Amino acid sequence: MWPEVFGRTAPVELDLGAGDGIYIEARARREPDRDFVAVERLLGRATKIAKKAQRGGLRNLRILRLESAYFLKNLCPPGSVEVITLRYPDPWPKRRHHGNRILNSDFAADALRTCKKGGRLQLTTDDREYFAWACREVATCPDWMPDPRWMGEDEPSSEFEEKFQQEGRAVLRKAWIRKG
Repeated sequence: MWPEVFGRTAPVELDLGAGDGIYIEARARREPDRDFVAVERLLGRATKIAKKAQRGGLRNLRILRLESAYFLKNLCPPGSVEVITLRYPDPWPKRRHHGNRILNSDFAADALRTCKKGGRLQLTTDDREYFAWACREVATCPDWMPDPRWMGEDEPSSEFEEKFQQEGRAVLRKAWIRKG
């Protein structure tokens, strides 16, 4: 599927809930030897990312306006992705809304199926409670193992991240590697 989408064979990364696209645009510009898919549910945001990609001539970036969990579960070929990135997903802090959180055990299983062996799932958030909850959810899939090597130091910043750092909020990161 991915060679047909990009017209070449290269490692593929997904940015789920791509937001304003600053992160994925920077990655695509910095790493032309990799292919990137930005998935964003909101039309205005997806359009903004598409305009950035077109203006920047980023032939290695595609944008989908779609619900991320649906895309991962139903449209991604098994074992086809190197990295899945979630940056600042909505923490849905009220207990009654926790069912809306994207990084749950079902999502972790779908991500596992989508990633190649040795592929990585990356999470960045500023919400401590959500971070702990997400880590417990991923742990329900024994074929994900923590990746202590990825700390996100080389990750491009975003408006969210800069705002959170100015407010003194901690940025929490964790990655898992698919065993096998």
